[in-house]
Amino acid sequence: MTNAEIDIQQLRIKHILYKSKVRSVLYVSGGEYDAAFFSSANPVTEWFNTIGLKKYRHQPALVSLYDLQQDIERTSRHLFDLYKAGKIDLAQQGLSTIEEKSGKFISLLTQLERSLKD
Repeated sequence: MTNAEIDIQQLRIKHILYKSKVRSVLYVSGGEYDAAFFSSANPVTEWFNTIGLKKYRHQPALVSLYDLQQDIERTSRHLFDLYKAGKIDLAQQGLSTIEEKSGKFISLLTQLERSLKD
């Protein structure tokens, strides 16, 4: 496995973990909001700051991935705010937006992975 493949695999795992934690907060009875995990230093954003934007900035898909991650984070914060305000059903319905954006993220990530193999 090349370094690029390892980097991409790390991002894929971090993204899936992030999405799972969002789901956990919104659906799991007693699911706890982890302020440190969902801060601006979350694992996905940290990957972009320490690896992605340094090694792969020249790849067009990377910039799109970064922007999409920022959008996913904003959407997640909005859903958490709804949940905290007692609008649990609305927050849970909004999870479909996270799923849609996640699908786009994985698609862009696959595109980046292919471009790094060429």
